[in-house]
This record gives sequence, structure tokens and C-alpha cells, in this order.
Amino acid sequence: MDKETQKKLTKDFPKSVVKSAPAGKFGDYVPHHIYTQRLVDVIGGGYDFTFEETRDKTGAIIGAKCRLYIKSSDQTIEEVGDVDMNAVKRNITESEILKLAVSDGIKRCCMRLGIGLELWTGGVTEEEHYSAPQPIQKTGTVKDQVIEKEDELAKAKQDFAKDVSADPTNKQELAKFMDATIKDKAKRDKLKKKVYDDVVAKGFPKEINDWDKSQVEIYKDEVFTANEDKTPDTTEAEEILGAKVTYSGPPTDENKVCPNCTEAGSVVDNRDKKSDPKFSKIPDYACQKAPYGSGCGWAAWSGNESIPSEWI
Repeated sequence: MDKETQKKLTKDFPKSVVKSAPAGKFGDYVPHHIYTQRLVDVIGGGYDFTFEETRDKTGAIIGAKCRLYIKSSDQTIEEVGDVDMNAVKRNITESEILKLAVSDGIKRCCMRLGIGLELWTGGVTEEEHYSAPQPIQKTGTVKDQVIEKEDELAKAKQDFAKDVSADPTNKQELAKFMDATIKDKAKRDKLKKKVYDDVVAKGFPKEINDWDKSQVEIYKDEVFTANEDKTPDTTEAEEILGAKVTYSGPPTDENKVCPNCTEAGSVVDNRDKKSDPKFSKIPDYACQKAPYGSGCGWAAWSGNESIPSEWI
């Protein structure tokens, strides 16, 4: 082969025929028929190309042994065209697999002549391009529409999970609160219904998720109040005092001491009574001895600094 012919054969391919690599691959490639066209344009009938299929032990085609014979130089080039495993996994026909193997083989033979050599350094072959996993093409069929809906549903579930973790609903917040506050499930379920009925009777919306933040906090307070086991954890107090601490229970009307006259058992808590409109204006606390109404006359409404904090 003379130098002029060699120069024409090995000339770089024009940019217009160079294809970009598919997703997951790197480098550029030129389709096999462009290589064949280069041979035809430069040396015409001065070459022969033959191939033999190669199979594995199971009889499946795994490649092609290719031969390129250049008559002018009496030169024979042999290469093996490979089949990318991604192509096999796509369950394409044997003829398609063989075509890919032969396409790879002829380009490898041409490379030995220096044709397209600029593409082989880190490049991707045509066979790798077409054997790479292809995105699902949506055709508008019922099946594709179902797949699309399933994708949308999966995304919606993911978005919902993120929203819940970032901003839980009232029901979710209160469910966690109840689990942490009352360990016994039977007792928890009973108290949950009782407090719910009580707050709804007072005007709360029936739908918990419609409650505002203040109503959620009121519900929590009502649970604490209604919970029979009000015994606090005295561990920290015992560690500080270095002695066992016994909890005698929350203040009751029987053990409240009047801040004014210091007499025990004289203070009445009127807060529950005030739910009746007839008694809405009476003091929250008053020093009197029922049923005679005796006492020092001290009275206060919630918020007054004279009311001991443990009463509230």
C-alpha cells in the first residue's frame, strides 16, 4: 500500500459522523458503516472481509472472528469482535448479536490499519452504544400510563414521608405524646378517648388535624390532668438531696394552704365549676370553708402571683 493511499485511509473522521457516547460510557465513536465506506472510497475492490461466528459451551453466540485482507499489500488482519453483555441481557435475537459482533470486528481490523485510531484512545464502540441500557420509551399505551402513574405515586409517597418527618400532623404528634406519656396501652386508649370527648364537648373541632397549636397543647395538659398516675420521677431529687424522696401527690382542696391566713384545707379550686356560665366570673381560688363559706376571704384568679405554682 503506497503512502498516499495510507494517508487517505487514516485521515481523521469528520466531526459530522462522530457520535457521542451513551449514558454510562465515555469517549466518542463512529458507526461501522462509516469504516466500510472509508474502505470502499479509498481502495474500492482492493479488499476482502470475512467472518466466522464464535459460540460458548451452551451454543450461544459470544463474538465473531473477523478477517480483513488488503490485496495491494497482501496483508491479512484478524480480530475478534466482541458482544457487550448488556446486549445479551436485553434478549435480542442471535442475528442482532452477530451483527454487533461483526460491526465491532471490522472496526477493530480497520484500527490495525490506522483507520479511526484517534477514537480508540478511551473511546466507546458502536456496539457498546447500542448495548447500553436504554431508557424506557413511553408510547402512550395503557401499560406505559400505568407505569407513569406508579412512578408518580412512589414519588408522592417519598415526598409525604419527608413532609411528615419535617412537619408532623396533630394526630402524629399526639400519638407520639400519648405513647411517651402513658405506657399501658389499655389505659392510654381509654384516657385518649375520654380527653378527646371532653375537649370536643368544650368546642374543639372533631377532626384533630383541624386543631390549632394552642388546642393541641390544651389537649396535652388535659391528658396530664386526667392521668391517674401522676407520680413524678424522683430520681434526680434523691440524687441532689442524698435521701429517698416520697411523693405525696398533687395538691388537693384538703391540703392546700391559704397564702393569706396559712390555714390548711380552707382553699377551694373553682376552675372546674367555672365551666358553668353561672359561675364564670367567680375567682379561680378562694379561701372559704364549705358549706358555710367561712375563711379569711382571700381570692385570686389564674395569673395572680400569690397563687402557688404547684396549684396550677
